[in-house]
Amino acid sequence: EFTDVATSAQTLSNNFGIAFEDSIGLGRETLKLSKTLGMSTEEAATLVGFLTTTQGLSQTGAIELAKQAESLAVANNVAPASVMEDVATNTAAFAKFGQDGGENIIRAAIQAKKLGMNLNDVAGIAENLLDFQSSLQSEMEASVMIGRQLNFQKARELAFNNDIEGAMSEIVDQLGSEEEFNKLNALQRDSLAKSIGVS
Repeated sequence: EFTDVATSAQTLSNNFGIAFEDSIGLGRETLKLSKTLGMSTEEAATLVGFLTTTQGLSQTGAIELAKQAESLAVANNVAPASVMEDVATNTAAFAKFGQDGGENIIRAAIQAKKLGMNLNDVAGIAENLLDFQSSLQSEMEASVMIGRQLNFQKARELAFNNDIEGAMSEIVDQLGSEEEFNKLNALQRDSLAKSIGVS
């Protein structure tokens, strides 16, 4: 409908400085994207605008990346709309950790959804890892509490290099299985959670 086109054009023009005439032309692709991903028109426009302004992608490149993200989400058995909404609403994490046109953030958002988290949680964990002194102290305390040596060094390296998907994977490997977690008492669980900066 016209209101959808107008919303898309206004979002792209007002929030991302895309020329109004260009934003109207981009509106059709944004509307297709919103239908395909099950997002609102404004969310799709925000996503496209953000990809073009912060990641240096062309408008066509931003649309193509979103389509690739949909395929990647489906391949990982995660709802594409959920992933893309997460990316569109967590622009601060995208701006801070995005690289290679933002594909690393989309992969991290997919990993987060698989763990029942969102991109903001993952960014918080990455930021916690990069607070070296606090992170190392929490890691040592948790190791003592759970009676098992934790080592988040590789996760810190990966977070430092903006590979938050890889950092999350390393964290998951270190945390152990659900069965092991369920055997921990409340204080041990709390210490383990604090070691990665979550509740």
